[in-house]
Amino acid sequence: MKTICLIVKTGPLKGHKYFVKADCPVLIGRGEEANIRINYDKFCSRSHAVVYFENGACFVKDLNSTNGTYVNKIRILGNVQLQNQNTLSFGATDLTVFIMDKPQTGKSLMDVV
Repeated sequence: MKTICLIVKTGPLKGHKYFVKADCPVLIGRGEEANIRINYDKFCSRSHAVVYFENGACFVKDLNSTNGTYVNKIRILGNVQLQNQNTLSFGATDLTVFIMDKPQTGKSLMDVV
């Protein structure tokens, strides 16, 4: 099963890693319902974007956020397929995307990223 690792590159959570299984969409935003909360960033909407898998590919979808969602510094509209090491930006916060298969026996996901 594929896993997404999102590593925070800017802001107070810099260096923090979020691991998401392919069968679980992840909501990103300032709100309490968000799986990844960016509550310190006033430019991030309460429900800003969702990262999910569909047909074996990883996507991000902007949820009509006020300040937009960016992939590699380009504002997106609708759904955009993600690639390894893309940069996602929400407000003033950047995350790097790693899409990986389940690690080999004896390795943890922490060892891979």
